[in-house]
Amino acid sequence: MQKRYMIWWHSRYVDEISRDATTIGEILDTASKTLKHLEELKLLEDEGKIKVKDTGTLNPLYIEILDESIESDVLNNPIVEVEEEE
Repeated sequence: MQKRYMIWWHSRYVDEISRDATTIGEILDTASKTLKHLEELKLLEDEGKIKVKDTGTLNPLYIEILDESIESDVLNNPIVEVEEEE
């Protein structure tokens, strides 16, 4: 089976923010952490090791791994979800 790598924006920017004591600081902290993980993926993209699949939508954003040696980097990135394809 193949794996499909994706990022779901709604869960990264909204679902992880605490509803008990929401502050602008908490929102900024969550968004900053997400952007840090996104930057790691951008570096892999800049190096030609991954690319975004053109699907006409950003949610989810599908990632194609071009260099199998970095698959663990993608798998270990907290904003990336993996789905098994049949």
